[in-house]
Amino acid sequence: MKTAKKQTTQVIHSSSRAEPRDLTPLRAIYINFWQSHKNKIIKVLTFLVFLTSIILGIHNASLYNPTNGFDGSGHIYYVKYIADNRQIPPPTEYETHQPPVYYIISAAVLSIFRDIKSIQYVNIAVLWMIILVVGLGIQKIFKDRNLTLLGMLSLAALPMLNIFQSTVTNELLNTFWIISAVVSCIFLSQATNSKELNKAFFYLLLSLSLGIWTKITIITILPTVFVALFLSLRDLKRFLVYGTITVVIFVLAYTPIYLRAANTSSPSNIASQTTMLASKGNQRSLDFYYRLDWIPKMDMYNTQYYSLLGGAWNSFFTDGHNVITPFVPFHKKAFILWSLGFLLLPLSLYGLWRQWKENRNITIVLSLLGLSMLGFYFLYNVVSNHYSAARLTYQMAIVLPYAFGLVGTAKNKKLFPLIFLLLFIQFAIMVSFFWIEPWWFVTRPKVL
Repeated sequence: MKTAKKQTTQVIHSSSRAEPRDLTPLRAIYINFWQSHKNKIIKVLTFLVFLTSIILGIHNASLYNPTNGFDGSGHIYYVKYIADNRQIPPPTEYETHQPPVYYIISAAVLSIFRDIKSIQYVNIAVLWMIILVVGLGIQKIFKDRNLTLLGMLSLAALPMLNIFQSTVTNELLNTFWIISAVVSCIFLSQATNSKELNKAFFYLLLSLSLGIWTKITIITILPTVFVALFLSLRDLKRFLVYGTITVVIFVLAYTPIYLRAANTSSPSNIASQTTMLASKGNQRSLDFYYRLDWIPKMDMYNTQYYSLLGGAWNSFFTDGHNVITPFVPFHKKAFILWSLGFLLLPLSLYGLWRQWKENRNITIVLSLLGLSMLGFYFLYNVVSNHYSAARLTYQMAIVLPYAFGLVGTAKNKKLFPLIFLLLFIQFAIMVSFFWIEPWWFVTRPKVL
């Protein structure tokens, strides 16, 4: 009798432990539906994101006056000069000191379509070139299509990249070459034979060469490139050979750019810039570098005047410098985008930390890239107290470790739906917020 009673008690106890599962049928339906339809849902939403992004770019380019934002008038002059004269202008006018690749491409577009608005569509294509090359890098490491699409979505939804779609500037193409070079380093690290190694090395050299012919800020990633080469080759002799080839090719590519700007004090003259950095002291108050009071104040627009971190945050997660959107005291959509950063950034950092255990060499390279971007952002603000210096858009390649970090976190199957949902919300709000209306100030010529 005691044994039977004991068994009965165990049965009752066992059934009571299983009971909560029977009380959550909606959760079971959700799990079954997600697992059964996950791939189809992600494919459909990815296509919608791509299509919507292109429509957003075309719509904004059709309304946006290219003289607004990022020294548009100077860039347009450069493009028109090449289209009209079939040669590169002397580095004496505003922005003509810049290397010519972006302007040659835009001039070719202008020559074909004979409409100055046509060159605004160049950056729509460049944005998706960035997203695709990041997708290639993610797929190479994680070998999972859904994770790759999530990583690409993280960039398609990022406000900092999307403010460039309708502008005339070389910043976005410069970012593409920097990211392309680092992704080539990722392929180098994963090479299983000499053919794959040399192919990745060729694309690295090509990216560096075309990058320096687009904007000289690609110099900032050279430490990352050499660390990546050392970690990938695992042999000092081979590293010296490949490293020497890299230096020689890079110097040969940069020499005509340097000689062209040698007699100017422009940013393309690296000697002049180095002298300026050495001679100038700190142009900012000390608290500019660590102030966080912009968070409780929910300041989404004015942080560039008093906070380095706030300026970076607002340019990364919303249109904090009003490149596209009107000047308003407060905007609900801007607040949502601004707030989402406090969820997405920790998730990205957590993913990078997880990858440190699984792909240490890749994490070192990506972390070094991110630290290099932040380091030069800090240095730029040390020597310049202009409000535009506190804008992270000059170091946009930092989006690569950001995307990899989110993918690293999304490997957790429980967190994947959450991250995907957050990114889709970010994308939807960003499109709605950035959709230019005809009455906005950016549709009119810039008043100088």
